[in-house]
Amino acid sequence: MSRALTLPERLARNAASQQRAYADLADALTRGDRSARERAQAKIADLIADYQRLSDSLKFDELEQRQSAAPRSRKPAKPLRELALDALDDIGASAPPALIADFTAALTGTRPSPSRFASLKRDEENAARRNIDARPAWIVPAISAANLTAIPRLLTSSSWPLERRIIGSRSMRADNLRIAMSLSERLDQLREVGAQEARNMQRLMFPMARAIPGASEAGLDIDTDRLRRAASAELALIEEMDSEERKAAATKLSRDSVFHRLWGRPPLLDTEAAEKAIR
Repeated sequence: MSRALTLPERLARNAASQQRAYADLADALTRGDRSARERAQAKIADLIADYQRLSDSLKFDELEQRQSAAPRSRKPAKPLRELALDALDDIGASAPPALIADFTAALTGTRPSPSRFASLKRDEENAARRNIDARPAWIVPAISAANLTAIPRLLTSSSWPLERRIIGSRSMRADNLRIAMSLSERLDQLREVGAQEARNMQRLMFPMARAIPGASEAGLDIDTDRLRRAASAELALIEEMDSEERKAAATKLSRDSVFHRLWGRPPLLDTEAAEKAIR
């Protein structure tokens, strides 16, 4: 099996992705393509946020190594929270525990039980209440654009911009399209190095590809270029409306406390009176 990428390697891959995104932005500006420009700008913003999260994680790991007398090779396997953060970075959008577990299994051969994420979420929230600056990133729930409360069945990373963690009426479909495109890039990387995990990734992606009109053909391997074209075409139809809904919700929630911006408002606060009180 191919080995997991180290943090420096993930940072290098992110930097290369940023270069490609900036090239796409330059091309869109030259062509005067507003839609492509906005997509490139959003991609750059996401990559910069991910780069900061990975950079902070690298600093945290280096600090742990200096403070620990035990050889790194004797340390236990990655904890569930780190596996989840790594998976979310690759998936690129809010995801249910089952998808995170399936993605982890496709790359490592070991599938964490999705039921473990319920206790992980509680542990993350309790630890953050004690010291929200203790970690460079937390596993946090997606937030509903309708009432700004948590959506427990969907997980995100606290390092992501607020808009990316909000789910509106079109966001589930938009995110599913983005996930398919993101995983297709991962599949390309695995195929390029001849990794056996490429077959696992393809099996994971088959249901996603079938759900996108024109993205695949029955009985054939996934054509990643074809999938990305089909997903991008459908995404273009809903992306602007989805973005506007997310931005409006993010503007409302940005007035709240840091904790509410990460874990959402308590459900009982979702009232007209509470909205006026926050103003």
